[in-house]
Amino acid sequence: MKDRLPLSPPIELVERHLFGVSEGLIDATKRGETSPGIAEAVRRSMEWSEYHADIQDDQASAQPSPEVLHSKPSVPEAIRDLIQRRVAALSLSSTPLPAPGQIVSAEKIVTPRPGQLDAIMLVPLFVLLDAPAEAPAVWHGWLVSAETEYAGWWDFVLQEQDAHFDPEAAMVQLWNPVRLYLPMAARVVGQLSSARLQAVRSLAADFVAVEPPADVPCWPGRVASRTTSAGLRVSTGSPLGDEHDARNRYQQLYFEAAEAVREPARLALRALAGVPVGQVGTLMNRLIAAAGKAAEILLPEPRVAMAMSGDDLADFPDLSWPDVARLRIDEVTAEGDGRMEVTAVGTELLVVEVRKGSQVEERVDLPAGAVDTIAWDSGSTTLVLFTAGGRRLELPLKESE
Repeated sequence: MKDRLPLSPPIELVERHLFGVSEGLIDATKRGETSPGIAEAVRRSMEWSEYHADIQDDQASAQPSPEVLHSKPSVPEAIRDLIQRRVAALSLSSTPLPAPGQIVSAEKIVTPRPGQLDAIMLVPLFVLLDAPAEAPAVWHGWLVSAETEYAGWWDFVLQEQDAHFDPEAAMVQLWNPVRLYLPMAARVVGQLSSARLQAVRSLAADFVAVEPPADVPCWPGRVASRTTSAGLRVSTGSPLGDEHDARNRYQQLYFEAAEAVREPARLALRALAGVPVGQVGTLMNRLIAAAGKAAEILLPEPRVAMAMSGDDLADFPDLSWPDVARLRIDEVTAEGDGRMEVTAVGTELLVVEVRKGSQVEERVDLPAGAVDTIAWDSGSTTLVLFTAGGRRLELPLKESE
């Protein structure tokens, strides 16, 4: 193994970042947003004590000296670069999802039924989307991380040609495949081109079928360009070394952290088992993803069977907007026309509109408990639902051009 300087950040900091108690979790505990079990564990943690000690220190030094007040802070070049890259990646945050090649952030645990997991997302995790999975609202992909010095032979390190991407999402872990439940996708933080996604897929195929060459030395911290068996150029690290190679521990940590993404997807697959994808499934994916991006949830719910109904879409679930509405897709044509039954399940008046751009094409007003059907054609762009109390959800009926 080549002698190298210690990898940055140290593996101890990586572990604390992934599994330590974050400031956000401490704040959530103080607001009473966690379960009693999680709250008790947080209050017993070292981070809880350190957090409150830091607050006391900050209060004690609340009045800075005149020299500090009038000094001009100096920002290191590396920090300025990270800030610029992160700001550039913000231009992608309004991109509709899902789509192959998108890198998305997962910032909270969402399950098909509230409370299925007594867990909380300690830090945001990032996923490169590859393709839809076996059920609506679930996609295949790979975990993405920041620490490129820990790159191994099966880590795809993003390059300048892949900009823009958040620096926290700079390395695709092909050894760490996941399924992502789309309501967990908060926003897009990167977008690979079709050609670069093909390079990722080529490297993933090699991971399954090809052993690392024996003549390539273990060189922690080094990233170099190489060619996949399909002839596509990729940048990766070197093969892993023995137990002294910190990259072994690094991969173990991230594989364990990825359970926060995998388990909600397993629950979703179980709930949606047997649901075909097709045109209706594609529309459901789009609606669920749009709701998640708006910090709302559309939960797939089993469709209530109706005897002698002749329901051709009985295998598809309804979509529940908790405490507000229940959506049942009745028809989607190849041309883009569709029809949906909407039920107002809350206590407020629910307004449903079909729009083409800003123009309202159809509207229904639903008192609490009422049911009605709303339709759209290939030119319609958006389904808008809002309540008298201010809840609002805008859902795209077609892919943005």
